Amino acid sequence: MNNVLVMGAGRMGSAIAWAMSELGWKVSAVDTNSQALHNLTNIVPEFDAHFSNHTDALEKIFREKSPEIVISSLPYHQNAQVARQCISAGVRYCDLGGRVDVSQEINNHGKQKARKPIMTDLGLAPGWVNILSERGCQSIHRKVDNVQMMVGGLPTMPMNHPLDYMVTWSVDGLINEYKDDCEVLNNGELKKVAGMEGLQEVYIESLDKTLEAFYTSGGASHTIKDMMSRGVKNCNYKTLRYKGHQQIIKFLIRDSKLTNECLSQVFLNGCRNEADKGDMVIVKARVSGGDVSWDKEILIHSGQHKEIEFSAMQKATAFPISSVASLMAEGYFDNREIEHRGYKEKLPVVLSYKDVPFEKFDQNLKLLGLEV
Repeated sequence: MNNVLVMGAGRMGSAIAWAMSELGWKVSAVDTNSQALHNLTNIVPEFDAHFSNHTDALEKIFREKSPEIVISSLPYHQNAQVARQCISAGVRYCDLGGRVDVSQEINNHGKQKARKPIMTDLGLAPGWVNILSERGCQSIHRKVDNVQMMVGGLPTMPMNHPLDYMVTWSVDGLINEYKDDCEVLNNGELKKVAGMEGLQEVYIESLDKTLEAFYTSGGASHTIKDMMSRGVKNCNYKTLRYKGHQQIIKFLIRDSKLTNECLSQVFLNGCRNEADKGDMVIVKARVSGGDVSWDKEILIHSGQHKEIEFSAMQKATAFPISSVASLMAEGYFDNREIEHRGYKEKLPVVLSYKDVPFEKFDQNLKLLGLEV
């Protein structure tokens, strides 16, 4: 049984460790929090724990374990250093990403130096919704004009506060998504728009309910530029929330000019994770060209799988990256050639969403209990 290394044993890292173990890999995990590593034993009974500084641990693990891949669930600002060490050592690498400038730095370095495949931005958004959109592009069999991606992580039950939201992942990441500018493709032109703009109402069939959607940063990743290079006219990513959320957040950030520290307290104290409420994730993609369109809507609920309790956000974030990471660790992408318009071309060492074989990706999700 070959080894894989998970960096970070928090909420997402622990779910990734479980998923990789479920897909047949021996797991090593690194974290500076000994309690997080101890908690991991509750869902992955057999794994190698490394209580250490992340970057200090890598060289030792590379020597002793020879991992097939390193999967980073660390905060985005730690990813660049980990990626550089993996690239230097010739080890495959992927991460949850979500921060455009950091992912660009990693990908640019990878194009120059990487010997084994690397892939950034592989969680939910960016990640799963982008792969789903590529599936849509392949399915309509004609030139694509429009691509729209939407994702929402929401409490299943109503919350007793105006934001009607529950924190299920990194608060720092959430605040960045709201505050940072977003790239959109509008009538063939690449444009920057402010986060929280572009408000619209969206009917969600699986809930029989109307939600609101608005621009947030990070979720589109490199999909916008990829689609532009293929002649797509319009492409964007929006976050889904219960109606009224955007107006309040916009007031707190724009009008009240709250600091990140204050905003963190708003979310951590006012929107704390209440396990009895449960959460759900909606993934929605629409692709169209001419008079042909392709739509996909996925609804994930929190709940038990094989006696392990996972939040919907854990499933929707950790399982997609694990599906791709398992393919990478198998060597599926190593020096692989694909046929394109009658001739063969080698896959780039820095992978993008269109390089992911959807059937194999989906098969791994089914093995992990995600039937979509």
